[in-house]
Amino acid sequence: MYEQGIDNQTQRSLAEGVSMSLHPAGLAVRTSAYLFDFFIRLVAMAAIGIITAMLGKAGGGIFLISYFVVSWGYYIYFEGKNGQTPGKKRYGLVVVQDNGLPAHFAHAIIRNLLRVADSFPFVYALGIVTVLSSKEFKRIGDWAAGTLVVYKESTVDLNIDDGGEVCSPPIQLSTTEQLAIIEFAKRCDTLSEARQVELANVLAPVLGDIEQPTHMQIKAYARYYIGQSVSSTRNV
Repeated sequence: MYEQGIDNQTQRSLAEGVSMSLHPAGLAVRTSAYLFDFFIRLVAMAAIGIITAMLGKAGGGIFLISYFVVSWGYYIYFEGKNGQTPGKKRYGLVVVQDNGLPAHFAHAIIRNLLRVADSFPFVYALGIVTVLSSKEFKRIGDWAAGTLVVYKESTVDLNIDDGGEVCSPPIQLSTTEQLAIIEFAKRCDTLSEARQVELANVLAPVLGDIEQPTHMQIKAYARYYIGQSVSSTRNV
């Protein structure tokens, strides 16, 4: 089951009953990762060119073979190995399957063989249009391979058990809504207060009258959902 959330996060519910949040990477950061990888490939080909230039006519053939291997094998090798080229790793991105599970070599092969289609008619014009037309920023290769490029989750544990106010919501919320509230609270440390207010105000009509700013109230609900006692922190 796929659900689109706030801040463009998508929820993936697997058959095993596990739910995960994915944050698709947009065009700007993917372009930066591509340029980083392009520079690495350019340096590699320059070094190979210098060496093969010393080999006469045979060197020309070796250079062409090397160009083919580097151009096609670079992405397939790194993305098939762990979902990250050096450029993607530099910007905290990773290629995964549509369901959020790690991508395999088969996915890497398909999505990269179709780079030719994405580059049509010039400078990845079709790929750019496809990415900008998709909520999950998928190019043609991603659609064919069933993959996504997402931000790799930080290993830092964002703690919301911080002794703040705890209160139960005035209405009963579904499991998905409860998880969304907890996820929002966890990410607040990475968002400006203005952004927190903007996102939290989306829920204001649902929550009704509240005693404090919406983003603070949602954090209080999140503490309640992670198991903190209402009585232990209220009126502190």
